[in-house]
Amino acid sequence: MLENLVSLWEIFLSSFQWGLGVLFSNIFTVVGFVLAIAIIIRVFREQRQPSSLLAWSYFVLLIPYVGAPLYLLFGGRKLKKRIRAKVLLKRSVEDDTDLPYAEDIFPTRGNRVDFITDGVQAYRLYCDSITGAKEEIHILTYILSDDAVGNNILRLLADKANAGVRVRLLLDALGSFRRPRKAIRSLEEAGGEVHLFMPAFPFQTHGWANLRNHRKIAIFDCKHAILGGRNLDSRFLGSKADSGQFHDFGARYRGPIVNHLNRIFLLDWAFASKQAIPDIDSLQPRHSIASGPSEVVGIASGPDVEGDPLYERMVNLMQEFEKELIIVTPYFIPDEILTQTLVVKARSGKRITLVLPENSNWKLVDLARSYYLRILRSAGIKVLLFQPGMLHAKVMVADGSIAIHGSANLDIRSLFVNFEIGMVHTSEEDVRAIKEWLAHIMGNCRPYGLERELHPPRLRRTLEEATRLISPLL
Repeated sequence: MLENLVSLWEIFLSSFQWGLGVLFSNIFTVVGFVLAIAIIIRVFREQRQPSSLLAWSYFVLLIPYVGAPLYLLFGGRKLKKRIRAKVLLKRSVEDDTDLPYAEDIFPTRGNRVDFITDGVQAYRLYCDSITGAKEEIHILTYILSDDAVGNNILRLLADKANAGVRVRLLLDALGSFRRPRKAIRSLEEAGGEVHLFMPAFPFQTHGWANLRNHRKIAIFDCKHAILGGRNLDSRFLGSKADSGQFHDFGARYRGPIVNHLNRIFLLDWAFASKQAIPDIDSLQPRHSIASGPSEVVGIASGPDVEGDPLYERMVNLMQEFEKELIIVTPYFIPDEILTQTLVVKARSGKRITLVLPENSNWKLVDLARSYYLRILRSAGIKVLLFQPGMLHAKVMVADGSIAIHGSANLDIRSLFVNFEIGMVHTSEEDVRAIKEWLAHIMGNCRPYGLERELHPPRLRRTLEEATRLISPLL
């Protein structure tokens, strides 16, 4: 009798354990399915590009327990709270002053522009600008490296902070992960202020770990600003010519445009430092006397902006140019709209030249771009590969009459994810200077189209396709 009771108890326990297993298995399945559907709905609401939308949807549905957490950490595109905060700030400034608040697209006249075409020139200008500052220095950069350039700039900033100049330094936490921490502490001890934009680790951030500030802006006494693609790193800047230095492009601005760039910095600073939005007085235009003949339109783009204004301006330029378009970019992973726009324009007889580094500093990106380059070349687009070294400039010129440069690469991350800044030039003198620089760059290129590029081995082609499929997940 006792043995029968023991057997029945063992059968009951076994059945109970089996039932719990089935229950929990189904619960996890249901939870995974619900989570996947919720993420997919969110992806659709973000109005992503079709390739990105499909890639995230398949990833989340097929492997929900991996895809969903990764999306929650790295998949976001917009900071809705920050967009709403900027709208409120716009209203408060307009209510309290007679001056219009700087929008994300801001046209200005009466500027003086000096283009910066090599790293030695850029480094000297940076150092001289820091040394000559009397009131305040605002610097926003993606990379500040622990090398000779990074440490010397920090030393100069510490000297100015000790002299009573207000120094604010804003660094992207991921791009400047290997920053010179000892020199930064010295700057802070001297009275300088340093903050990191969007912590690199997901659990630290109040937004998405995926959103990086890629802007490079330096403003001195709100009188002149340096902007472009150069980071504070020995690969970009230096006291003497170096064959290994990146070839880049930037500009110094004087005039009304500087006030708008300073506002962009202050808003980014307030967000990253979690300090209160700067007071109204700090957002007022200062030193806005016309300095030159240049008309410039600045375009801020990123997770804090409704829509994608810089991307839309580029697409418009590609669609509307009449004769010739020249594009320079270090990394080329376009979306479907950009690719198709370029193909259609080329097949209609328009001249398009795409200039890229022969070998960039990101081999994965070079693999991913190969698919697009073959499509564009077959459509009649001239693809040139820069040979002397790494070409890091981001420039577009249409019909010899309008030009764009700034921090944004022609890839999915820059166009749809990062905080970026672009400058549109329409003044004849400015565009002519950019074209002269372009002629030098293009004179040091070879045409794309070697046998190994047009008909790569099977393994290479497989790697190209694999990297191209990953790109929409950025």
